[in-house]
Amino acid sequence: MPTISMVTFRFLKIIISLVLFLQKSGKLPNLVELDINNISLTGPIPSSYIPPEIGNSKSLISLRLERNNLSSSIPTSLGTLRNPTFLHLYNNKLSGTNPDVLGNLKSITSLQLGKNQLNGNVPISLGNQLSRPIPQEIGNLMKLVVLQLDTNHFTGLLPQNLCQSVSLQNFTVNNNHLIGLSRVCLERNQLFGNISKYFGLYRNLQYNDLSYNRFFGVISHNWSRCPQLSALQIAGNNISGGIPLEIGNSIQLHVLDLSSNHLVGKLPNEFGKLTTLLALMLNGNQLFGNIPPELGSLTNLEYLDLSNNRFDKSIPINIGNL
Repeated sequence: MPTISMVTFRFLKIIISLVLFLQKSGKLPNLVELDINNISLTGPIPSSYIPPEIGNSKSLISLRLERNNLSSSIPTSLGTLRNPTFLHLYNNKLSGTNPDVLGNLKSITSLQLGKNQLNGNVPISLGNQLSRPIPQEIGNLMKLVVLQLDTNHFTGLLPQNLCQSVSLQNFTVNNNHLIGLSRVCLERNQLFGNISKYFGLYRNLQYNDLSYNRFFGVISHNWSRCPQLSALQIAGNNISGGIPLEIGNSIQLHVLDLSSNHLVGKLPNEFGKLTTLLALMLNGNQLFGNIPPELGSLTNLEYLDLSNNRFDKSIPINIGNL
């Protein structure tokens, strides 16, 4: 029988156990990738679908069962895969907690469990048990590039040392019941991605510094939905578009640094409501128009830099009162 290294079945009503039975019987000893996503499979994932023996596979590195209607809990046998790099179970109806043995998947680069009904704790062996402070073991997953846990029922705290793994590029955990995210410090790296949609959705966030990376997109109006945010720093990226008027509703801000980007448009008059602001840096953009006289209301301001823009040359008289 010819060597088979990849099996892909899409939009077909088949029985998973049939494929795995072939491997169990030794007829697919070199199977590297098993892709059975988006074929409307239903029911639990018992041993009849994924036998425990699959964990003994020396060759399987990619298992994709996403976008089906699989239910029940995640079987522990998946945690015994020897060298997996992709485990995709997202967009099913899986429930319960993640088995601790998933923390043994040290070679994993993409673990996607989003859009299920998982709850409770991400296993401590994974380094991010969400019901208590996160142990440093998350740093052991040095190959992890994608971690997707969004749209589940997770509660508790995010791991403080999440970015200790230099490989992690994509972490999604939106639409859960998490608490406690208060500080994000990612400045001076080579991180990239579109920040337009997913930032600014954390009600407990107090400090955010994404400066001097390679983020792009526009500034989301969602930042105004962070009632405790005191410092927003996104300097030195590739942010474009205008400054949303809603930023003026963030009256608790102390530091706002949007310098050295590609922002255009006028400076919103709503900035006059930021009366607790201590530092405002908008230099190095392409802002134009009049400098709003409302800035003269920022009597607590200690540092103001509007240089290297295209503002009109006139400066409001009341700016001199600062």
